[in-house]
Amino acid sequence: MRNRILRQFARSSPEEYARFADSLEAVPLERGVVLGTARSRTEHVYFVDSGIVSLVATTRAGHSLDLAIIGSEGVVGIADALGQYPLPYGWVVQWPGLAYRTPTSLLREHILSCTDLHELLMAYSQLVVHQLAQSALCNRFHSAPQRLSRWLLLTADRAGTNRLVLTHELMAQMVGAPRSAVTQAAAKLRSLGIIDYRRGVLTIRSKKHLQEAACECFVSISRALHEDGGPEAGALPE
Repeated sequence: MRNRILRQFARSSPEEYARFADSLEAVPLERGVVLGTARSRTEHVYFVDSGIVSLVATTRAGHSLDLAIIGSEGVVGIADALGQYPLPYGWVVQWPGLAYRTPTSLLREHILSCTDLHELLMAYSQLVVHQLAQSALCNRFHSAPQRLSRWLLLTADRAGTNRLVLTHELMAQMVGAPRSAVTQAAAKLRSLGIIDYRRGVLTIRSKKHLQEAACECFVSISRALHEDGGPEAGALPE
């Protein structure tokens, strides 16, 4: 099991974790599957073991923007379990993998009876807030090439590979820029030899140079995740 929260829970409260683990169900994460919609109650909470889930905001006109991404460091759908109101974004599987899910009501019971689990989930919630705040700053002040570089780095780190199956349409949606702007940004990175893009497969050829092309938001988010035990920036091979 690779999910960081579950591993930390197992170390800090082995007896409580053993009882909680009985409720966990392994489920595949398939690309494009919607795990939850905006402002709706969730029946299950998903602890991501592999793969990537995006927190996505959508306008009435149907335009979407990636606000944060969740990998094996996190969990999807904990707002209800923590007694919060449903949040104004949905959860979409961006990269296939595996998750362990449990009923939201059952997780709520364990949170009330186990301080360690409650603290782990609250700490992770702060990491999500960090991503949301950094994304807002990034989308307001940084260019499309910078935002695309930042998003590619964060996605590749969680996917554990420098080869990503992507379309320009998906990249535009995740970066929050017109498709033409993302196409130009990708072309610029490709001309510099930083990435390659062929038949829907984007390959990061130089992570070092991609970091140089990105804004400071990548370092800020990666540092926050690493300090809390998440994936370390620079984990991908060159």
